[in-house]
Amino acid sequence: MKIFSHLPLFALSGLIIICFTVHAEVNTEIQQVQKEWARIKYTVDKKQHENALKNLALKASAIRKLHPDNADAHLWEGIVLSTYAGAIGTLRALDAVTESRDALEKSLKIDPEASKGAASTYLGTLYVLVPEWPIAFGDLDLAKQYLDKAIMLNPDDIDANLYYGDFLKKKKKYKQAEVFYKKALSAPARPGREVADEGRRNEAKERLEELLANSK
Repeated sequence: MKIFSHLPLFALSGLIIICFTVHAEVNTEIQQVQKEWARIKYTVDKKQHENALKNLALKASAIRKLHPDNADAHLWEGIVLSTYAGAIGTLRALDAVTESRDALEKSLKIDPEASKGAASTYLGTLYVLVPEWPIAFGDLDLAKQYLDKAIMLNPDDIDANLYYGDFLKKKKKYKQAEVFYKKALSAPARPGREVADEGRRNEAKERLEELLANSK
């Protein structure tokens, strides 16, 4: 605090305003990536996903490089990269999923509770979806640790519940998976994320219907 004690009050106020403005600008940039990700994932023809997500990943990377201490910048670079890897759907995706994992881990190191634990949700999901060693780094034990943390931080979150359902389904715990899919369907709306919420609800509905159909 001593380094600020000799500054005039107006100068100190100016520093606070500058910091607030920069933070607001970063948030706006990240929100734009967030909305563009949802638009691509849920409204754009799947044939166009690879190129669209590749371009968005470059944008997310540029934001992260400008703001390396921002947990949400790393988070959204990781989310976009994981979705891009899914769009590639071949061995070429290994580099993207590894970069996604690294970005999400960095987000957790900066702030494990950023965006109510979203990095734990997506990191856990990567460990569910990615093949296990020696092909890649998939690990259901690690997946459970991260997804447990995500549910603890945000128990009503649509993403956390949807992906916990996927984890339980992979573990063949179908009754428990059903509970989490239903929780995802009844999750509260997220302001400003209407497109993503609608897409997630459709995914949860499809997974639940498939689960119930196969259990008959």
